[in-house]
Amino acid sequence: MSTSGSSDYATSRALLISRALRLLGVIPSGGTPSTDQTNDASYALNSLVKAWMADGMPLWAIKSYTITLVDGTNSYRIGDGQAVNTPKPLKITQAFNRNTTSLIDIPMRKSVSGNPIQYFYDPQRIYGDLYIFPTPSSVEASNNTIVINYQRPFEDFVSNTDEPDFPQEWFDALAYGLACRLAPEYGLSLQDRKQLWQEMTIIKQEALNFGLEEGSMFFQRDFRNW
Repeated sequence: MSTSGSSDYATSRALLISRALRLLGVIPSGGTPSTDQTNDASYALNSLVKAWMADGMPLWAIKSYTITLVDGTNSYRIGDGQAVNTPKPLKITQAFNRNTTSLIDIPMRKSVSGNPIQYFYDPQRIYGDLYIFPTPSSVEASNNTIVINYQRPFEDFVSNTDEPDFPQEWFDALAYGLACRLAPEYGLSLQDRKQLWQEMTIIKQEALNFGLEEGSMFFQRDFRNW
């Protein structure tokens, strides 16, 4: 006997919803949710994903983006369709000023004192405003860019065939999390809801733990010339 040789197992919104409803005893094995059940569960699933964005900075959702400086401009609106056209960062974890010729990076600080290269990020509902100081001149704008490391939002579930914007180790947590969200709507007893929540918490924590960076720690010189 041999293994499959495949490791790209995926799930979808429809499969997550069906599993959550089976966990609640709403549909039998092999059963199909009604249109109303699917619509209600889709709303709950997207709400769950948005709520879980507050859990921190999962490694797969940390991205970098390079912002082109504009002469005399010290604020840059970030969001879909905005001046910086990328999904709105939930939070910016780091920013630095990169000289495009020497490739030397100068770290930027959130403080208003001590370092003349500063930034402040103000997240709004559908966009975020990045403020930098000092205001770049034409020389700085033509020779430097701002690079941000940020936590991006998770993508929405729009159709039944959409796959989760999560790694495979999160599939169980999503199904159990959705079941917990739907449990009050389907009249699950308080005791059963408590048990389901405890199971979900364990499964979710296992996924969170796996997402942490791990390995030995070593210290050495930073060669980026900060």
